[in-house]
Amino acid sequence: MMSVKLSLFWATAAFLYAQDPTASVVGRITDSTGAVIPGVKVQITNLDTNRRSETVSNGAGEYTVLYLNPGRYSLQAENTGFRGYHRPELGLEVDQELRIDIRLEVGAIAESVTVSDVLPALNTESGSRGDVTTNAEITEMPLNGRNFSDLVYLTGGVSPKGEDADGAYSLNGARADNVSFLVDGMNNTQRRNTTSMVSPPIEGIQEFKIITSGFNAEYGRFAGGVLSVVSKTGGNRVRGSLYEFLRNDYPDARNFFDQAKSKLRQNQFGATISGPVFLPKLYNGRDRTFFLFTWESLRQISGSTQRGIVPTADQLRGDFSKARDALGNPLKLTDPLSKAPFPGNQIPANRFDPVAAKLAAFYPAPNLPGATNNYIAQGNSTGNFNNFGAKVDHNLSASNRLMVSTFWKPNHSFNPFQRSPIPIFGATNEQFGILSGVRWVRILKPALINEATGNFSRATLNQGWPGNTRDWSGDVGFAGGTKNPSDLGLPYADVSGYVGLGHAYDLPKVWAYNNYQLADAVTWTHGRHTLKFGGDALHYQYFNKGYSDLRGRMTFLGRFTT
Repeated sequence: MMSVKLSLFWATAAFLYAQDPTASVVGRITDSTGAVIPGVKVQITNLDTNRRSETVSNGAGEYTVLYLNPGRYSLQAENTGFRGYHRPELGLEVDQELRIDIRLEVGAIAESVTVSDVLPALNTESGSRGDVTTNAEITEMPLNGRNFSDLVYLTGGVSPKGEDADGAYSLNGARADNVSFLVDGMNNTQRRNTTSMVSPPIEGIQEFKIITSGFNAEYGRFAGGVLSVVSKTGGNRVRGSLYEFLRNDYPDARNFFDQAKSKLRQNQFGATISGPVFLPKLYNGRDRTFFLFTWESLRQISGSTQRGIVPTADQLRGDFSKARDALGNPLKLTDPLSKAPFPGNQIPANRFDPVAAKLAAFYPAPNLPGATNNYIAQGNSTGNFNNFGAKVDHNLSASNRLMVSTFWKPNHSFNPFQRSPIPIFGATNEQFGILSGVRWVRILKPALINEATGNFSRATLNQGWPGNTRDWSGDVGFAGGTKNPSDLGLPYADVSGYVGLGHAYDLPKVWAYNNYQLADAVTWTHGRHTLKFGGDALHYQYFNKGYSDLRGRMTFLGRFTT
């Protein structure tokens, strides 16, 4: 299935949030009497990269500086006949519009006024509502599994999705499959079940924001909300981290209901490095070209336990003379042909279907004598992934900025109990996700900025039994079964009162999902207004191989024998 979505947006407001993951500073410049001052030069400098963004206040005294990466900045304002204004440090968050109104005092330009008061955190510039989770919160709060998106529940209005629902979480009661995912402004949404294509390593994330309501038309594909993630950007200093988180069952006690202590081995480790691009004797990227590389891996073994009822050896031979119901009363078997009870509550051997007898041989022997659930199985699930991210930011010139990034994650897991609690029917799950894109920001004029983006993302899944060559159905005597190597296995048999037998009927699952996106936006500041207009084209593809129930499924309810 293929689909194309094209959206055009045009909006006017005091200011418009951009779909790209940046921030802005706006304000009005006045003198000591409150009169506006046009022509004031305003300069904002990134303290990590030394990149300077400049603008000039217009006839209404208003200034706007757009497309600033989240981070630490300083601000200066100068005009002839007035003392300079200097704010040594201020912080900007993703999708933030910070208002800083400046009052200049009459004096020599060589003199300056340094301001260090705390800026208000209240958003007064737009009706958008949401919450930013900062880098300190992401890295310092304990997270089992180190999945940053677990922190979205700290935002008001966010709740878990409904049982068996698509999506990740619900915002303000909306459907969970109506949430949009962005990474560095790139579309990161997989529409098959509305989750993210990739999840960047937690050490490579600067911050993220959940926009719960009031978002602009350019976010308009989804009604529920937006999760916008911003990756870190390199600076003039080389920075890095190396870590490992370990969990082990060594000090744990055995679970009371298990026969043996379940295994737990979890190692989560990785590294991140960022800084200026430097090639000895060839190129020094200080103040101009910066890189980020982040990597995280998981190696996990986790024990799990399943309980149920399996037929006894006597019952597999047709002897139900000792069979009892849940209340302890003897069971009486009825011959469905003669409608009379089987003599001695035993099924004659000549009434056994040879295929059924071979199929029943896959039942394990009871291992919990005297218990209602006479069978317990313990198996080890495994989960392994390698999660990578690479990003380069390059200042082509004072008015041109380019960003190229790629995030990718291969993931392998194994579940020993795939629908059936019999470990021989376990299944593997191979997943892969990638998101690659480029973003170009060009300042045509101080009041006219163009942003062009293009990205590609892909998610794949292959869940089943790759590499299996055994014809299970043929071995037990089923005629006419599939011979497709991808779908070889036993039909799934569900016998009332007993554990399920056979390979999962809904596997294998094999699908791929692609996103292709091109977008362009122009932002124009005129007087006290900012106008933004542009277009966004998204082409997505979904390819699915249908294998469900190709081996057949059987259900036995016992209605004609009891």
